[in-house]
Amino acid sequence: MNIRALIVGVLSLTVVPLAVFAEDRSTPVSVAIAAIAPVYDEIPLSGSVTARRIARISPKIEGFVEKLLVDEGDEIKSGDALLHLDPVMAKIGLARVQAQLQEAEAILSEAKRQRDEAAELLAKKHISATNHEARVADVAIKAAVLKRLKTEINQQRETLARHIIYAPFDGVIARKEIEVGQWVDTGTTLLELVEISVLRVNVPVPQIYFSQVSKGTTATIKFDAFPERSFDASVTMKIPAGNASTRTFPVRLEIRNDDGIIAPGMSARVRIKLKKGSDAMLIPRDAIVMKPDGSESIWKIIENNGQIIARSFSVTTGQAYRDYIEVFSRELQSGDKVVVRGNELLQSDQAVHVISEQKLNL
Repeated sequence: MNIRALIVGVLSLTVVPLAVFAEDRSTPVSVAIAAIAPVYDEIPLSGSVTARRIARISPKIEGFVEKLLVDEGDEIKSGDALLHLDPVMAKIGLARVQAQLQEAEAILSEAKRQRDEAAELLAKKHISATNHEARVADVAIKAAVLKRLKTEINQQRETLARHIIYAPFDGVIARKEIEVGQWVDTGTTLLELVEISVLRVNVPVPQIYFSQVSKGTTATIKFDAFPERSFDASVTMKIPAGNASTRTFPVRLEIRNDDGIIAPGMSARVRIKLKKGSDAMLIPRDAIVMKPDGSESIWKIIENNGQIIARSFSVTTGQAYRDYIEVFSRELQSGDKVVVRGNELLQSDQAVHVISEQKLNL
């Protein structure tokens, strides 16, 4: 190895550890992005889950249950066949009218032939005008019979179609009231279908908050069955008819149930969000550093000559919302990054490197 190569190798071994050492001297921090957002009061309430739609399915015609295609607990899609009634008599009725229709078409064709023949004879003065008019009237009568029979065929086809009962919407079969071979009349409840893809949560709201709630007011809902999960919902209806003994008014929210894990009858813990005043500058509470004299400050991330540093600024805090707090500072703008982890022992203008970054989840 020549002298030049040896010198380059030594320099390389020297420079790399220095760079790594410089990197190691920066403090790892986690940051959050400050944002201007609305602040809410969250009113904790209790509610109960009900179905948005319940259908007690009954037949449009009477008959024997020939096939039952569903059972309790089955999930059903709109348009799915639920059961068949015995269609034998309906098919016979349809065949009878179809035969009558064919006969009526043949009779009408013959009546038209005789009408046309009478017209030719009338032109040659071989028959009277009265005779020709009688042929014309006979065609009209036969055409009316044909039209009536076509209507009867449509009726028979509709009757036959009604022997199959279909689901009116997506849902779950909650109750089954009949079995195969049973005779059912119109109006008899056969099945109970409950929609579960979208559910209602009925909440009694105290009178002091009722005027602040409106259609579209948002809320979060939790259930004891899965306390770690929360669901977004919104008010779809408020009813200005209260309970005189409790001084509460019914409010209804709707919640999507795409997973199918929520069921009518469950209790719900609801937090209705009521907006407080104007929007505010919000940061996580963990970004606030309390000083011994009781003042408060934050560490803001700044880029200085290509280096990332943390600089301390005094702030005044305002109202709190969930894990966030309102702050007042001329030094803080929406989009600035503030330190939420690793801020306990920072020194002013200390070099840092960001290991994680979060946006406000409001």
